[in-house]
Amino acid sequence: MGPHPFLSPEWVDAALTLREELAASPPAPGRRARVNLVVTGTPFGDGEFRACVDTDAGSPLPVPGRLEDPDATVQMDYPAALAAFVTDDPDTVAHSFLTGDLRVDGDLALVLTLFGEGMTDEQAAFARHAQARLQSITLLDGG
Repeated sequence: MGPHPFLSPEWVDAALTLREELAASPPAPGRRARVNLVVTGTPFGDGEFRACVDTDAGSPLPVPGRLEDPDATVQMDYPAALAAFVTDDPDTVAHSFLTGDLRVDGDLALVLTLFGEGMTDEQAAFARHAQARLQSITLLDGG
């Protein structure tokens, strides 16, 4: 199975399979985190993708859906989500934050820990491995 466009139904299926594979070895989270993610401007479905992270469920990786009473909700545009989760492009993420295309409602410090601030070496290694695996399933511009 080849790579798929980011957040397409096929990509989501491949990412969920990847999440199951990685679930056997996630490092212990530094903090409990319950965060909803909303990606706007997606080229699939109704243009909005909703996912959530619940470290109480045993993984720092998002799944489609929504949590009641999250610690935070992160809303970001499609380019910022691609940059944050797949291509590791902090400039795009920062630009989206500065222009309001990435907004955090709730515990900003907690959200920053999910994106790498203050990670242990083990957590950072897991995040790099997970991101590399996401890159392998993602069709980027130019194929």
